Amino acid sequence: MRLGWAGIDLWKDATARPMTPETPDAAKRNVPVLTGQSIVSQVAWTLGSPSVVLPFLAVSFELPMFVAGALVSVRMVGSMISDFFLAQSVAAKSQKKRAIALTEAVIGACLVTAMAAAATGIVPLIAVIFVSVFFVIGLVDEVQNLMFTDLLGDHLHSRSRMVMQYLQLGGGGLCAIGLALLVHQITKENPPFSRHSTMIGVSVAFFMFSGLLMLAMTENAGTAEPAKKAETKPKLSFRANVQGILSMFEFPWFRRFMIMRMPLVAVTLSVPFFALIAAEAHHSSAQGLTAMIVSSASGYLVSGPLWQFVNMKSHRAVMMVGTLMVAATGSVLLAFHFLGIDHDVHLHAIALFVVTVAVTGISSARKLYFLDIAPKDLRVQGTAAVKSITRLSAVLLSAALAAVAHMHEVALAVAFIVAASLVSCVTCYRMMEPVREDVSQPQE
Repeated sequence: MRLGWAGIDLWKDATARPMTPETPDAAKRNVPVLTGQSIVSQVAWTLGSPSVVLPFLAVSFELPMFVAGALVSVRMVGSMISDFFLAQSVAAKSQKKRAIALTEAVIGACLVTAMAAAATGIVPLIAVIFVSVFFVIGLVDEVQNLMFTDLLGDHLHSRSRMVMQYLQLGGGGLCAIGLALLVHQITKENPPFSRHSTMIGVSVAFFMFSGLLMLAMTENAGTAEPAKKAETKPKLSFRANVQGILSMFEFPWFRRFMIMRMPLVAVTLSVPFFALIAAEAHHSSAQGLTAMIVSSASGYLVSGPLWQFVNMKSHRAVMMVGTLMVAATGSVLLAFHFLGIDHDVHLHAIALFVVTVAVTGISSARKLYFLDIAPKDLRVQGTAAVKSITRLSAVLLSAALAAVAHMHEVALAVAFIVAASLVSCVTCYRMMEPVREDVSQPQE
């Protein structure tokens, strides 16, 4: 789950405090309800993925490549605004299930709005609506994540949360693959817009169903703790936040981590930009969108058990292998592209599958590695600093890569990601070493 400066305190409260007492019947009922809701939500997000599906559709609707690539930046800006300005309001809400259900409906409405704009065929209107939709999705998704973190901390035990996460990825991935293939078989003879709108329509239906399932859970009134309002920490100013971030660089362990972490910003952008180069080649293909959905869903399905095993051996191994996977896949894709033999949709589907597996493993390993090296008293502040720096960097970098893709071609943006992946592999090898010094003390 994505947390920022204010969101970290909410996450800390939700995970550190004991689970809210509730009746055994309510607890037993909430586990299957929330598990089912998480699986349905996973299906909805996979079929209407802002990282894969919507950029693919943006290209197929003939939006300028800069707009299609910059949609990633727009979504991140929405998430950053939620982190800075809305997390306190989220923490103050005592009852969250209705608000979470509402966010699912809002995301579904955003997808409907995007397809309605696409139906007009007016490119400037489609561009404006897509940018607005991505901003709202980023804003709402971040709020939903913060509320859901708190809700799960109140109503599910740690073991139940872990089981739910695995079922969400496994069950949701399998259902998404099956539905994507079914929709493809039903609509393969239809025009492109009909095929795409049907897929998005199924995603919207699952978002609505997910919201209804959320309303079915039992949320105790006891979760409301008005007394906590008096204990709420005053909001830090923007200047104080910046000073807090800069102060972290006094610690050698943090500097080493950031040297390793910064090249990974480019690596994590591989999924949307690999989806863009696939869209550029196959947006008119009857199999293009289905292949992208199936490959990304399969990537999430495989990455869980695969990286869990390797992570137990070495976080550095996961990150080095993951970055090399992105670099190798991108290099093969570029070679096929410049040779003019990248017309097979299966090539791009395999590439997207590999980078999805790689990026998922890298994301998991870097979080676990940070927990290993960060002193307990600096963990929250350090996490917030890393989050702020990397998210801002990702916004700027994705916008720059979108401009490169627009002025030249997407392949050059992919080439940059390949180079950054190789640099990242080296920095992971050099920087991810056991910390022998007292990392809690700043360097003199």
